[in-house]
Amino acid sequence: MQSHIGARTGKFVRLFVRDTGSGIDADTLSHIFEPFFSTKQTGHGTGLGLSVVYGIIAQHGGWIDVESRPGSGSIFSVFLPAVPREAAEADVVTIPAEGLRGHGEKILLVEDDELVRVLAEKMLSSHNYNVVSAASAEEALDLFGKESGEFDMAFSDVILPGMDGIRLIERLIELKPGFRVLLTSGFVEGLDFQKIRDKGYRLLEKPYALTDLLRQVWEVLEEE
Repeated sequence: MQSHIGARTGKFVRLFVRDTGSGIDADTLSHIFEPFFSTKQTGHGTGLGLSVVYGIIAQHGGWIDVESRPGSGSIFSVFLPAVPREAAEADVVTIPAEGLRGHGEKILLVEDDELVRVLAEKMLSSHNYNVVSAASAEEALDLFGKESGEFDMAFSDVILPGMDGIRLIERLIELKPGFRVLLTSGFVEGLDFQKIRDKGYRLLEKPYALTDLLRQVWEVLEEE
């Protein structure tokens, strides 16, 4: 078992997922939640999937443990604070989800991490947005051309294999002046914020909550 530094005493709910795959060696386990650590070959993903999972769980006051060894599969255990029903009901904050729903706007989603891409697509699609996904800047440009630029906005990761997200956005705006964009990244320390600010681009930091994503998309689409 790889114990997480966030583990502590108290009442928690455990959710675990078990697989029967090839397992994970000790060295890989020691890096598994680090941003951009990946066992894939260069150009085949940036390794942000598990770091995003880690961040979301930490935001909710929990932690995640992994138990695995080569040849024996893996068990991922998620621990989240247990909240009494009475307290949970009293602390509910109503979010005007309907006000953040789309009206069928078409969004070009660009994300090379499959787990994050699928999650973001489901988040947006379930709130009435028409989402077309790409795993790279090159694929996004190809889709943009095939659709004759008929998109209302693009939501792109900054760090992508090959052409990065900032250059992609610049190309899309060259092709469609005034095109609305939203950038995202889970590795903000290495970003050129000055360039992002100078260009007037919005940046949504990973991991992001559903309401944060919907609000940012709604605001981008409503900008004059």
